[in-house]
Amino acid sequence: MTGEALPKIIQVVGPTASGKTNFSVRLAEALGGELINVDSMQVYRPLAVGTDKPTAAQCARVPIHGIDLIDFGPPMDASEFAEYARAKISEIHARGRCCVISGGTGLYHRAIVHGLIAAPARNDDVRAALRAERDQIGIAAMYARLQAVDPVAAGRIYAQDWVRIERALEVYMTTGTRLSESQDAHGFRTAYVSRLAFGCTAERPVLYAKIERRLEEMWQGGIIEETQAMLDAGLEPEQLPLKALGYRQAAMFLRGECTSAEALELAKRETRRFAKRQLTWFRADPEVEWLEMPLSDEAFEQVSERCRAFLADVCEA
Repeated sequence: MTGEALPKIIQVVGPTASGKTNFSVRLAEALGGELINVDSMQVYRPLAVGTDKPTAAQCARVPIHGIDLIDFGPPMDASEFAEYARAKISEIHARGRCCVISGGTGLYHRAIVHGLIAAPARNDDVRAALRAERDQIGIAAMYARLQAVDPVAAGRIYAQDWVRIERALEVYMTTGTRLSESQDAHGFRTAYVSRLAFGCTAERPVLYAKIERRLEEMWQGGIIEETQAMLDAGLEPEQLPLKALGYRQAAMFLRGECTSAEALELAKRETRRFAKRQLTWFRADPEVEWLEMPLSDEAFEQVSERCRAFLADVCEA
C-alpha cells in the first residue's frame, strides 16, 4: 500500500501452548493497549474449553477482541477475519491506544498483514463432487490427486487437511490454474500494516509437555461435553469446529470408535504434529524475532521498551 502511513501493530505468533496469550496480555497491559486474538477456533461463541480461550482474568486485564464472533455454521474465513481485524485496529488507534495481535492461526495473520490472493469464489457444485469422490476413495487418494495436478500446493498442505486440499483442487478444476502459481505470483509482498513481530517458542520437550498437560486438563474440564453439544446440534464430522484438534478425537470417543484414553493420546500426538507445522509456517517469516518463553522480567522489559519506541507516535504507554 502507498500514500498515508500504515497502521502500526505489535504481532505475536507461535505454536500452540507456547505462551503466546500470557505474554501478549502482559505486553498489551504494559503498553496500555488492546489485544486482538488471532485464532480461527476461538471465534466460536459456544466453545471455550477445547479452544483454550483467554480466561476471564485475562480479559479483565486488557480488552481482548476477536473471540466469540460467530455461532455454529460457516467458518469465518481469513479474508473476513482480516477485514474485522483491520477495522478493530483502526478503532483502537482512534482511541489513542496501541494494538497487539496474537494467535496461532497463520493464514489469519497473513491475511491481516499481507492480504490474500485474488481467487475464484467457492463453487458448491465442484465441492459437492469433490466430497462425493473423497467419501468414495478417501482423503489420501484425493491428496495424491492434488500432488499430481499441483505438487507445489500439495507440499504446503498437510495430507489430512481436507479444507485446503479441497480448495486447491477446486481452484484447479474451476480455473485450470494451479493455486500455487497464484500464491507465488502474489508473493505476499504488499503490506497493510507496519509491524514489530515476535514469535513465542520453547524447547521442544517443554512445549510437548505443555501440550499434553493442556489436553489432559481439557479432557477433564469439559471438552467431551462441548463435543457432545456439537453432535447434538447436528454438526457433521468434517464440519468446523467439530473436526478441529481435540474435538475430532473427543467425537471419535463419543461415537464409540475408541476409548477415552485412546482418544486423548491421539489428540496429544496430532497436536504435537500441528505445533511443528505452526513453527514451520511462522519461521518462514524473516521479520519474526523469536523469544524463549517464559521471559525473565528483565527480558520482558527490554521487549516492552522496544515496542514503546516503535509505537511512540501511536500511543502513550
